[in-house]
Amino acid sequence: MTTAKDFVKKLGADNEALFEASRMQVNTYFNNQPSQEELIEHFTGRMVNERMNMVAIAEKVATLPMDTDTTELRLLSKQAMDEALHFEMVKEVIEHISGQKVDVAKAIAHEAANPTAKGATLLEKYEASNDELALALYQFIAEGRAEVVWEEMSDVIEDKFISTRYAKIAKDEGFHSKIGRAKLEKICGDAETQARAEKIAHDIRCDLFRISAANTTPVAEAKELVRQAYGLEV
Repeated sequence: MTTAKDFVKKLGADNEALFEASRMQVNTYFNNQPSQEELIEHFTGRMVNERMNMVAIAEKVATLPMDTDTTELRLLSKQAMDEALHFEMVKEVIEHISGQKVDVAKAIAHEAANPTAKGATLLEKYEASNDELALALYQFIAEGRAEVVWEEMSDVIEDKFISTRYAKIAKDEGFHSKIGRAKLEKICGDAETQARAEKIAHDIRCDLFRISAANTTPVAEAKELVRQAYGLEV
């Protein structure tokens, strides 16, 4: 039987098509020079997404069993704090672009009434608050993809106020992905768990690409990449 470490290594290799396709689409979107209004709307969705991540991880920390490993507790707590910082940093970016203070409550209400595609919605879809495997896969895949996306935005956006903040977010997202990887290496040691993880991972990748396609600019090469890797038609 495949060891947990080798299994997770394969999961990571299977993520690469999603990561590269997402990078292509983000690059194309920003190189097309979106208007100020489009940028504000785009980043408002990202701001709300970071807040949703913060809330979900904080709730997970608050409900962990009393005998939870202290390292796991500390790492998840750090992730919740990171997400809070990301929420604040993207808010600052929107204010930098618009020259006006963000009414956070209004922005969240507007986003709820006119929802954009957001990765954090997958936490609820896959019941990650009650399923340690789903949460670890979300961290490993969604946060790993987020690292690539924020890093690409940091590279392609010339405004230093924005690019330096997004480089910081990218680094944090990579750390969060490593938390998920470590957890998966602990819990994916049997064939049944591995089979279930493969199914959830495939579904998460497909959902994340649909989200990427909805939020950025469609790229034919990216679509073909995920079609070949995952059998996904978008």
